[in-house]
Amino acid sequence: MKRMTRLLTIPGLLILFTACGGPLAMNPMLEEAENEFSTASQDSSILVYAPVALVEAEEELERSRMLWEAKADRTLIEHHAYLAKQKTKIARETASLNQAQVEIERAEPERQRVLIDIRRNQAMQAEQRAEQALEEARHEREEAEKARTRAEELAQRVNELEAQQTERGLVLTLGDVLFDFDRAELQPGGQRAVAELARFLDEYPERNVMIEGFTDSVGSEEYNQNLSLRRANSVRRALIDRGISSSRIETIGYGVRYPVATNQTESGRQQNRRVEVIISDQTGSIPVREN
Repeated sequence: MKRMTRLLTIPGLLILFTACGGPLAMNPMLEEAENEFSTASQDSSILVYAPVALVEAEEELERSRMLWEAKADRTLIEHHAYLAKQKTKIARETASLNQAQVEIERAEPERQRVLIDIRRNQAMQAEQRAEQALEEARHEREEAEKARTRAEELAQRVNELEAQQTERGLVLTLGDVLFDFDRAELQPGGQRAVAELARFLDEYPERNVMIEGFTDSVGSEEYNQNLSLRRANSVRRALIDRGISSSRIETIGYGVRYPVATNQTESGRQQNRRVEVIISDQTGSIPVREN
């Protein structure tokens, strides 16, 4: 500050010098340097954040002023005036950088708090995702256990039905002994088989049935075709009477087609006189019979 005080006395010296030797023509470079320094010296941020750099600019300005007052070489005067301008600029830039640094340092606690909040939120989200994954895993295990139990129950019920697994799905065969000879009405044994089938369908509402009727080769083809369809429809009516929706049941009569044994013997013909119930898969789909 002593140097700045000395600088502020320069105008007084100039007045004294002027009184003794007449007015001096101001050097444009020196005048420009003085104006820039004057502006900088009134900037509080520069006084606070770059006081040393401002003093260095003041020293160069004082040298240039003293050389001008001593009527020294113009090049030398302007050299120090130029240095004063540059150091004034450096003081301004230094103040800006130092102020920014201080603001950054002041903001650091807030930045750290924000980072902590972000990390805390990330940790909470990770924990929530982990809990969700665990819940999904538990749900999958429960579903897998349900599916296993369901499969075991299905296997048991299939055994109770005495159904056979085929390429078309589960097939329950109702033999000729479950109908009166040349009749389509179910005998008591057939009614029990249909009741068991109805309970199965009630337990597995996603499954549908195709009821197919067949006969032996005795009699006309037209008669056998009609008899096979009547027997299939008899089973259908029995299922509906036990609460199974008609939309889940299809029937078809094949007559003498698709024999499972020879029609040349009584035992073979008895095997061919039958009703087959094809139980769908869990999607309700039943493959079409191939010729």
